[in-house]
Amino acid sequence: MLVLAFAVFGYIGYKTDWVATWDAIQGANYGLIFIGALIMALAHYLRGYRWSLLGESTGFPLNKRRAFYSVMAGYLVNAATSRGGEVVRCALTSKSEKAPVETLIGTVITERIIDLLSMVFMALLCLVIQFDVISNFAFEVVWTPIKSNLNLIILVLAGSGISYFIAKKLLPKKEKNPNGILQKLLSGVNSVFQVKQKSTFWTISLGIWFCYWMSMYLQLEALEITAHLTIGNALAILLFSSLGIIIPVPGGAGVWYSIAYGLTFVFGLSDGNATTFGVFTVAFSNIFHILVGGICYGLLFFEVQRNENIQAK
Repeated sequence: MLVLAFAVFGYIGYKTDWVATWDAIQGANYGLIFIGALIMALAHYLRGYRWSLLGESTGFPLNKRRAFYSVMAGYLVNAATSRGGEVVRCALTSKSEKAPVETLIGTVITERIIDLLSMVFMALLCLVIQFDVISNFAFEVVWTPIKSNLNLIILVLAGSGISYFIAKKLLPKKEKNPNGILQKLLSGVNSVFQVKQKSTFWTISLGIWFCYWMSMYLQLEALEITAHLTIGNALAILLFSSLGIIIPVPGGAGVWYSIAYGLTFVFGLSDGNATTFGVFTVAFSNIFHILVGGICYGLLFFEVQRNENIQAK
């Protein structure tokens, strides 16, 4: 993981014209950047609110404010460890809300599935308003690499299937423990089916992605080199960036690659301008999450300590 991170960031450093990037950032519209940060904060608050609804459905109601603090603390850790933030926010919330960490991890798995469904909805919306963009991206970025590496993909899938079959046959079967870790994990995963406020839950889920969309649009508008792109283009670029999150690299470096690639091959930006915006977006995200996440972690820590001191008395 660490080697991959150094390799990706080294490549970013090599590809980036830092003088041009600094000039673009200096000339940015900081008013729009600030509004974009507020909208991003709203998206994360909605994420904490939605998590509290999932927690309530498992029998462990989460305080909405502390759930938001934990979400932001998780993003703070993700800036350095890629995926570690999800475990950290579950551990923090387990301590603050006295909920089983296994159940909380199950709710986070459910969250990721819901995010995937929300992203599919946004992709369908993008397909309606940006059909040419999505079709070009699907052909150039998705289908062409798959077609050129089809034999390798088939070999990897076949090997994975055979390995799974062998492992299933050889590994000893464990007895089911209804009160064990797996049961708690499944309780969290199934939480979406027990949510009482279903309309609120799904509205919030779409609202999170709408906020991401608006924040991305404001980031595009903030830089002169990308200000000509439309609000529909911003939705397509958001989807490109979502694909980059799949790459497990700290600091969201995979997002830089997917955005720069999409801006170059789909929207026709020069390689330099596409790289500049990619660096700007990743820097915006990391600075926001480090600052706000650090503040939220501190607030959560002191609140938990205060509550423990009160209970001790």
